[in-house]
Amino acid sequence: MMNIGEFARLGGVSARMLRHYDTIGLLTPSQVDPTTGRRFYQLGQLPILNRILALKTLGFSLAEIDGLVDGREDSDRVFEMLSAREIELQSQIRHEQHVLDRVKARLRLIEGESSMRAGIEIKQLGSQRLVALSAVAEDASREKTGPVVKALFDMVAQLMDRAQADRTAPVARYVPNPAKVGEVIVTAGYALPEGTIPGLEIETLPQIMVASVILRGPVKDLNSGYQNLARWADGGNHRSSLEAGCWRENFLEAVGEDESEWIIELQLELLRHPKQCPDIV
Repeated sequence: MMNIGEFARLGGVSARMLRHYDTIGLLTPSQVDPTTGRRFYQLGQLPILNRILALKTLGFSLAEIDGLVDGREDSDRVFEMLSAREIELQSQIRHEQHVLDRVKARLRLIEGESSMRAGIEIKQLGSQRLVALSAVAEDASREKTGPVVKALFDMVAQLMDRAQADRTAPVARYVPNPAKVGEVIVTAGYALPEGTIPGLEIETLPQIMVASVILRGPVKDLNSGYQNLARWADGGNHRSSLEAGCWRENFLEAVGEDESEWIIELQLELLRHPKQCPDIV
């Protein structure tokens, strides 16, 4: 048996917090002195306190924690609550990562010699799971791919909104169509670590090294970025990657009809196997 101060020290909380938990019935003392009102706890109550603190860190309210700690909630309900919290945290992580990518992009623009072109950066991308749609464009020109990618994004966004799904990190990928020379397969979608959306396909972009450049402004001006990366690849040891023609567009800031402040990261996939784009899983 230990007094409230000793128990608070072991649990890493304040005595005031323990009194509050007692008042609301979340964690009651093992014994209360009827004369002095002093609270006493047993060492065996520490696991309960630790569980309360862990659930509080996960964002559960004290009312929800009360049901989880005292066993009123059945195991199915506990699993449902924890799963919902997991999805919420994953969404927060996606948003924070997208914000971080936007900050990095802004820094690259500031460091660049021009507001429209920043320096080329080589970086490794992890695999990325998307909910997406794909279609074929007649050729790789913006005149042909532009309407296709816009229509795809519109359809994907509509289906995600209908499913009340979170839309973060829009990505487009362009690869040559192996079935017909000159055509391009366009894939457009949003990051979604798990789960499905009715009407959308699950596409996992492969882990790969890319050369990237940040551009600010309308989509119609992306040609300057394509030219920069093409000259860089042609002048270095990546001519085969340029000839393979595997490109990505990562839309970091692309809200509203006014595209003047859009920020897009253009990426050229650097291939290990010449002239062969890695397949989407």
